[in-house]
Amino acid sequence: MFGFRLEMGRGRDGSRVQARRSGFATFQAALAEYRRLCAQRDASQPKTRMTGTVRALCDAWLQAREQELEPNTLHNYRWLLGLIYPHVGRSRASRLSARAVERMYRTLEAEGYSRTTLRTLDLVLSKAFYEETGLSLGTRKPRLSDKLRPVWTLDEARTFLRHVQCDRLYPLWRLLLVSGLRRGELCGLKWTDLNTDLATLKVRRQRVVEGPGSVVREKRPKNDNGIRTVMLDTITLKTLTHAQNSARSAYMFTGRTNRPLRPDNVTDRFNKLATAAGVRAIGPHQVRHMLASSLLDSGYGVHEVAERLGHDAATLMRYYTRVNAARRAQAAEDAAVLVTATPWESDRLWWIPQQVRPSSVHSTMV
Repeated sequence: MFGFRLEMGRGRDGSRVQARRSGFATFQAALAEYRRLCAQRDASQPKTRMTGTVRALCDAWLQAREQELEPNTLHNYRWLLGLIYPHVGRSRASRLSARAVERMYRTLEAEGYSRTTLRTLDLVLSKAFYEETGLSLGTRKPRLSDKLRPVWTLDEARTFLRHVQCDRLYPLWRLLLVSGLRRGELCGLKWTDLNTDLATLKVRRQRVVEGPGSVVREKRPKNDNGIRTVMLDTITLKTLTHAQNSARSAYMFTGRTNRPLRPDNVTDRFNKLATAAGVRAIGPHQVRHMLASSLLDSGYGVHEVAERLGHDAATLMRYYTRVNAARRAQAAEDAAVLVTATPWESDRLWWIPQQVRPSSVHSTMV
């Protein structure tokens, strides 16, 4: 079954009005209704005279949003919208059709851009077009990618941890694997965030790479859930305490010049060490997926895991879990037992096609 939700504008009292539709048997039926509602909404909106090009419209939208967007978000929006300029940038905004945009998406996918990138581009372009004109593009959204990003197994994590025991950043790698902190949060940690008496670590800042100049800035975590207190196990606490005794910086993890680490350098170093250890170079962020799935598989609740990773529970279940093969196989067996098993039915084949069923088996089963 297919469905959708569509912004219909503002009511008389200024509140948001949304149209929700569900229960469509096919994607095409849902898309047809989506486009019909878009046309209905657009017909009721005051017409905006559009004389400029698509690029001029996007530039005006970016300029209007410049003060409210984070520098890195603004940079990413500019990069995404820059992808469309060679294709429709010079077209009149008033003549930009949904079909032209969909053709452009297919061309960009053929050029090698991922479906995830194209879906994000569609969200940004649709938002820019609607906020500048009050009209909807009504495009068919690019499909989600069928490919899952790689996630380590627990054996790979243990192999990596053994390999980096002599690395000068071993405390960072261990903390990454057991806590699932984001790379920017790791780089922003200070020794004042560590409470050795309570065995806790306060996460309250992150270091992020922003803008075309790759400038590193320090800021709050990406959401309110990101500000959290993380409990530490005994060995990790001892490892950090030992490192603190020889520390020469207020920051917990630094380079050889005692300056705080850059997040992009952490990723590069992580991948090089992973390759040397003989495991997949997946990047530090994917460790969060491994940790979330492993903790949930071990019986911990969704809210417990979400709190540790600094996410809300809904986001955790949508993006940060991966069911391993063993769990899938066990789920198949459990489902069969729950639905079909009876006391006399254990390891025996209880259904045999009639044309090959021996009479002895038939008499036993009935």
